[in-house]
Amino acid sequence: MTARYFNCVKRVLVLACAVSAALAWGFDISDPGLLAQMDDLQRQRDAVQAEHNLRDLACYRKFLVNSCRADVMLSRRTALNSIKKQELEISQQQRVLLVQEVVRADQLRREAAAEQELERLARLEDRAQREHDRTQRLQDRVELEQEALERAAAQAEKERALVEKRAEHAAIAADAAASVSQEEKARALQEKRAAHAAVAESSSGTSGPDAKQRVLDQKRAEHAAVAASASEASQPQVRQRALEEKRISHTAIVIAAPLKPASKPAPSSTEPSTVLQKEAAYARKQKELEERIAERERRLREQKGSQSAPLPASP
Repeated sequence: MTARYFNCVKRVLVLACAVSAALAWGFDISDPGLLAQMDDLQRQRDAVQAEHNLRDLACYRKFLVNSCRADVMLSRRTALNSIKKQELEISQQQRVLLVQEVVRADQLRREAAAEQELERLARLEDRAQREHDRTQRLQDRVELEQEALERAAAQAEKERALVEKRAEHAAIAADAAASVSQEEKARALQEKRAAHAAVAESSSGTSGPDAKQRVLDQKRAEHAAVAASASEASQPQVRQRALEEKRISHTAIVIAAPLKPASKPAPSSTEPSTVLQKEAAYARKQKELEERIAERERRLREQKGSQSAPLPASP
């Protein structure tokens, strides 16, 4: 009896939980056909009760009241048991429907939870992907900035190396120009001394101012030709070569000047003043010629110094 009672209570509790869950999810557990059958059974129950109540009242007018009432009670119980059996069958069908609805509700709930979980995972994955993309963009930007800094540093290093090379080439060119200028000055001084010595020797043995004037004219023509060739030349080597040729020819002409024997009688006592005047004029002309040569050499050196030495191509 106790075990049967507990089983009934358990079934009632399970049914109540199922009904509450179904109502919570908003499901309709009523079947129209079952409800109609239940209404029909309720009407039959009411009709049976009304009929047997009338029969029970009619028993009071008979002689055997108790026996009549017992027969009425037995008939009522039989009719109600049949109706109750039908009600139990309908209730069982309702419980089956209820269980099915509960199972379907649980399945829908699980599906909804699974969909929500999938959506949550999709959102998390999307967020992780966006974060990864942002990190990748930042990393790419840092790499680009680093490459730009490296290129700028390499360009600055190249420019510094180019400036150093230019400074070195300028220093080398200045040293070379200074050495060439010193050598030219020494060579020009030696040539001038040799030319002066040759002129002095030739002037002591020449016959008169005609030979001196001819030599002087030749020198002027040579200087003019050398100046013209130097002005036309565009490269320092050509000007230098022309100057060297002029100096060599000048020295050769002065040294190779013929010495004529004195055909005239020795000058009288009145001629030394004339000779001294001619020598003074020749000395002035020689000095003017040396000044013009020095001025021309100075101009050539200035032109040569103004032209910068060519630099090698930058690596």
